[in-house]
Amino acid sequence: MVILSSPSPEELAGFETLYLSAFPPEERRPWHQITNPADARGPRMLAVRAADGTTAGFITYWEFDTFIYGEHFAIDPSRRSGGIGSDAIRAFATHCVKPVVIEVEPEDAPDPMAARRIGFYRRNGFELLDYDYVQPPYSPGLPSVPLRLMATDALLNAGEAAKIIHRYVYKQL
Repeated sequence: MVILSSPSPEELAGFETLYLSAFPPEERRPWHQITNPADARGPRMLAVRAADGTTAGFITYWEFDTFIYGEHFAIDPSRRSGGIGSDAIRAFATHCVKPVVIEVEPEDAPDPMAARRIGFYRRNGFELLDYDYVQPPYSPGLPSVPLRLMATDALLNAGEAAKIIHRYVYKQL
C-alpha cells in the first residue's frame, strides 16, 4: 500500500536530486517549472509514501479535459524492486478518474531498461498506443526524443492526446 499526497518542503529538495538522477536532460524540464507551475493544468506533483509514511518517490502530472498526462514518475533507487512502484502507479491510475497517458522509450531503444519499463507499465494496466510519437525538446538546444505513448485506455485517441501534450506541456503549436 502507498499514500499519494502533496509533498512537504523537505521532500521537494530530495525530489529534485532524484529527478536529476532519474531523467536525462532531454527528458526533463527545469525544476523551477515543477515547483512553481505557470499553468493550472500542471505540472502538479504527488509524493509517493510507503504505508509507514516514509518517502519513496514522486509523480508529476498534468490534468486535461479527457485524460491525465503522467509526465515524470520516479522511485528512490533504494526502494525499487519491492513493489512500491507498482503500488504507486496503480494508486495513481485509480486516483485519476480519467485515462492516464505516459511517454516511454521504445522497446528497441539503446537503453536495456526501456523494454523492462514497458513491461512494468503493461503489468500495471497500461497499453502501448499505435502512434508514432516524438517528444519535443523541453528547452532550446535539446533534441527531440522518439518515444511511445502508453495509456490506461487503449481506445484513447493518441493523435489528439499528442496534440494536447505538445501544445500545453511542451509549448509547441
